[in-house]
Amino acid sequence: MSRKNKFIREMKAKNKSAKAARAAERPQHTVPVLLKAMRVFAAIARGETDATAKSLAVTLGISPTTCYRILQSFLAGGWLRPDADGTFGLSLGLAPLMRPLLRHELIIETMREPLTALARATGMTTKLSIRQGDSAVTVFVASSPRTTAISSQVGAVFPLALGSSGATILAALPEAEAERILNSSPEDAWRFQKREDALRRVCEARRTGCCFDTGSYQPELHTASATVQAARHGLLGSITLLGFAYDFAPEKRPALLRELKFTAGGCVRLLESQELADDKSAGKPK
Repeated sequence: MSRKNKFIREMKAKNKSAKAARAAERPQHTVPVLLKAMRVFAAIARGETDATAKSLAVTLGISPTTCYRILQSFLAGGWLRPDADGTFGLSLGLAPLMRPLLRHELIIETMREPLTALARATGMTTKLSIRQGDSAVTVFVASSPRTTAISSQVGAVFPLALGSSGATILAALPEAEAERILNSSPEDAWRFQKREDALRRVCEARRTGCCFDTGSYQPELHTASATVQAARHGLLGSITLLGFAYDFAPEKRPALLRELKFTAGGCVRLLESQELADDKSAGKPK
């Protein structure tokens, strides 16, 4: 076999192995080109790259033809707009799709200052999580003022069987629905806990409106949460403090619960006062 043919065979073998590795990493039961389209859209939305077709293709590792067709599809749907310099940006055609999210943005803005004040008062990261089906999603994070602290990420989605935040949301649901959600939780939810642990937290939250968790999500992550619910806003969620084990020492817990309940109650009152103001402006009776 000539050296050239040997080189070609080796390159083909390497490409085949690389392709198989990418396929193995790809989530199951998904559409590959749709995943690529999501990456293109996310890159434009974040503004992290020069959003021309060529630049996006190179940066994201997508073929130029596929990238071009993805962009044209988003343009046809009114989700993107072309700019004069050859780049792309988000289009106002997305506005109808964003209305449900805008409601949550108003909730976040209303609760931003109380949650930030809670993070300052306790020295711990504070987050707001809301129910999304059988899961919860983190929609706002107020970072701890300390240099060493537990952090959290906006957009993180987790099963309601996990943590104190999930338990306080489950506690506000009818028992049958909470039972169904726990029974259908993914196996990963039970990696660091038993079902009895989740039930104990739910019962604690039903009794007191708050509960603690000592590592059901990650062993080093300890949390305390309080339920926050405003029916007319469609909000069912939780306010959570995230810290280390020593942050939740027994002698500190009563003060932390007071701060959590005070903040949760204050947030609900702010949302209710906003509802009354909206009703008055719309001329609705009280």
